[in-house]
Amino acid sequence: MLASILQPINEGIGRPQKPVWTFKGFIESVYLPVFRGKWKASTAMTEENRVRVHLVKGLGPTLMTKIEREDLQKFLNKKAKSIAKGGMDQLRFRLRSVFALAVSEGVVDRNPATSLYTPRDCKKSAEKRILTLEQISTLMGALDMRERLIVQFATYEGMRPGEILGLQMGDVDGNSVWVRRRLYKGNIDVPKTRRSERQVALSESTTALLHEWLGLIGDISPETWLFPSETFKSPIRRDNIWRRCMLAKLRKVKLEWATFQVMRRTFATNSKKAGVDAHTRSAQMGNTVDVNENEYAVSTFEDRLAAVRKVEATVIQ
Repeated sequence: MLASILQPINEGIGRPQKPVWTFKGFIESVYLPVFRGKWKASTAMTEENRVRVHLVKGLGPTLMTKIEREDLQKFLNKKAKSIAKGGMDQLRFRLRSVFALAVSEGVVDRNPATSLYTPRDCKKSAEKRILTLEQISTLMGALDMRERLIVQFATYEGMRPGEILGLQMGDVDGNSVWVRRRLYKGNIDVPKTRRSERQVALSESTTALLHEWLGLIGDISPETWLFPSETFKSPIRRDNIWRRCMLAKLRKVKLEWATFQVMRRTFATNSKKAGVDAHTRSAQMGNTVDVNENEYAVSTFEDRLAAVRKVEATVIQ
């Protein structure tokens, strides 16, 4: 009698069966719904696109239980031919995250992505360019006042474009501005990180240009956008102001490569060259010391030449 009672339990009869997921099905039905609750809106846009374009496209119809470490490494090796190391690191991290959740959900019994590595032969990263003082002067001269002020915020103060375009009148505080929000693809979001929410010190030239611009706007109520769109109800988008008002003018002076990333990198490099310590630089830019040193501040040839000559002088003495 006991055996007959236990038989259906032992055979799993009556217990709900876990669904058998394909990679795509698990991503769409489980992974993305879980992580949307954790991601900021801007992060969600970036990561969902990355997951769908790169991971789902390549692994979509495969059953989760059939994916082995060798399959994933071959997938990464193939991707490395067209993606630089930074992008490959992101894909490797995302695969580990996907299968870690799959393990916790009981979809697979182990994480095949744990031992994945970024291939050595990734696509070569683009050169990290910065603007020279002469190029900054040329760039400023090619633009109108509004765009010139935006460029100064990025090049002289090291601000992100989303932070600049997310500024309101109430954020202006004498010789500084407060970063309280950011604009990302038309969405108003909180600052990127806790360190990003900060008081940004302004140079004298930026302060003067800012107050000149404030005089032209007229409406100085705290909620008024510093760089409004044509409707004045929302801030202008980064891509719109870049394509419509900046790119053509920069092409004429051969500086179309001077993106907002280049401007921000220029600030970090010039600050380091001027002797500003890493903690102050990172506080001004709203990132960590490690990111500031390794991702933004660039060592120029002139810096290296001066360094070896300094060592030479020490050795000769």
